[in-house]
Amino acid sequence: MRSPFRSRPVVRALAPIAALGLLLAACGDDGDPEQTPDAQTGDPDDGAATDIPDGPEIVVSSFNFPESTILAEVYAQAMEDAGYPVGRELDLGTRELTLPGLADGQIDFLPEYLGSALVTGFGEEPPGDVDSGADALQAAFEADGVTVLTPAPAVNSNAFVTTSAFAEENGVTTIGDLADIDGGITFAGPPECEERDTCLLGLTDGYGLDVTFESIQEPAARLAALEAGDVDLILLFSTDAPLADERLLQLEDTEGIVPPENIVPVIRTEVVDAYGDDLVTLLDEVSAMLTTEVLTEFNLRSSEGLAPDQIAGDWLAEQGLVG
Repeated sequence: MRSPFRSRPVVRALAPIAALGLLLAACGDDGDPEQTPDAQTGDPDDGAATDIPDGPEIVVSSFNFPESTILAEVYAQAMEDAGYPVGRELDLGTRELTLPGLADGQIDFLPEYLGSALVTGFGEEPPGDVDSGADALQAAFEADGVTVLTPAPAVNSNAFVTTSAFAEENGVTTIGDLADIDGGITFAGPPECEERDTCLLGLTDGYGLDVTFESIQEPAARLAALEAGDVDLILLFSTDAPLADERLLQLEDTEGIVPPENIVPVIRTEVVDAYGDDLVTLLDEVSAMLTTEVLTEFNLRSSEGLAPDQIAGDWLAEQGLVG
């Protein structure tokens, strides 16, 4: 059987509201598989490692959108397969909830987004590149006892999206071009967008746009508002499946309000100390195989109604990362 992660053609039929509705529904499955004694002891018959030291349960968490939940499942299942004890607190919420959870030890592991973690999480300046961003994030997390692991090649950033028809009618290809529209624009994003430099504040302060903001939590509802002409611009993620449709256009960010957003795992330092370099090596191996194309495929499969744990397990098996 051909793998869904090999050279799958881009789907250009939109059906955006249904697709994003399924995508959001899929993220609700925490999929907490039952632990068996073999997962802890590493019985050779189950293929798990035999030399995992005693240590704490590793509580893996995610933000409250499907891609983040799938990524958390990817890392969680890879650790479980290797014999580490894993718990889950998935679909936890926004960064305002996850970062305090890391700091106080309620959760131990989170797949983060590099630029947003710095800018939104710690109020730092956007990083100019991935390496300097990772160094800055490690310095920011130091006091919280959190270790920043090697960033993945995979990138998912904020995407400022309009319709191709609106762009053609108004001569718009970049975010800055919106400044020439008489009367300003109406922009829809999630509630937290209003206070973020990588979102609404980037449009108003970074680009000097005249913006009326509409708070719309659900991406499907934002997309519906855009298609109905109720708003001119919406926020999506750059790996969202609907962006493959030619009726939508992601505007170019010439001012760089969207920083490098590589996936970067962060983990409690006490967990790293307990399990040593073997755990870090395993997590880095997983990260190295995550690309932007893989994230897009994850989101496409989620929009088709597949659960995060199934998507993660299929991909790990295809890459030979689980036995």
